[in-house]
Amino acid sequence: MHTLNTGIIPQEINRKLQEYAQLIHEYNKNTNITGLKDSESIYKELIMGSITPLMHVDVPRGTNFIDIGTGAGIPGIPLLLYFGGNMKGVLVDSNNKKIKFLLNAIETLGITNIVTVIQGRVEEIAKEKAYRDNFDFAVSRAFAHPLMALEYGLPFVKQGGWMYIYYALNVYEMRIQNNKIVSTDKEIIVGYSDNKQHEANDFAKNDMATLIHYLKKHAHNLGGHMATLEEARKLKLYKGLIFMKDRYTPASYPRKHALVKREVANVRDISS
Repeated sequence: MHTLNTGIIPQEINRKLQEYAQLIHEYNKNTNITGLKDSESIYKELIMGSITPLMHVDVPRGTNFIDIGTGAGIPGIPLLLYFGGNMKGVLVDSNNKKIKFLLNAIETLGITNIVTVIQGRVEEIAKEKAYRDNFDFAVSRAFAHPLMALEYGLPFVKQGGWMYIYYALNVYEMRIQNNKIVSTDKEIIVGYSDNKQHEANDFAKNDMATLIHYLKKHAHNLGGHMATLEEARKLKLYKGLIFMKDRYTPASYPRKHALVKREVANVRDISS
């Protein structure tokens, strides 16, 4: 069915990934769990899009991770299939229809021994002792605004672990100074431009600078920090948003959903 990346991914793993894409496609015909309508797009965008940013990460045997707001199992199931028996995962979602799909897919794929599915609100599960400060890493893709994903995800991570939020822009190709984005060879001025396209780009860069400023501050409040370029390279992660866990997350986090939602709205207002 698919040939994409078969030279990189072993044939048997790729067959499982294709099977998973087909499971999503078939279930999606009757119950909407993704906006993608064909198995080729599901394979390429959802499944390979989950694996590619993390495919070079070192995963020692015994690694455990959590996927918050997993939906149809993205990115958790593709990562489990790709890395094989070296790690175990916990997938969390509150949607009953998606949970039913996950349980069926996991059994069909034969990975029930390496994955646990939990139905519930992420911010409540993060308060539970069994899961808090417990995982080697956490992942979040298309779950929520990065500020919310960070607050809900980092409390799950143990000291010395990390969290990865899938994000289109590669922030590790730039530096932030005085709330401006500065490239390695020149400063990008954020503000007015006579050219409308340049002006739109400037505002987009300003939004990113504001977002990163808030994420850095919030990561510290949660017991961590945004990964440096050196730390990102050590993890073999080159895109997205990466956070390191330094100490236990204070008991007051994560806060109630309404409070976090309000802060996200404030960040959006300031950057707009």
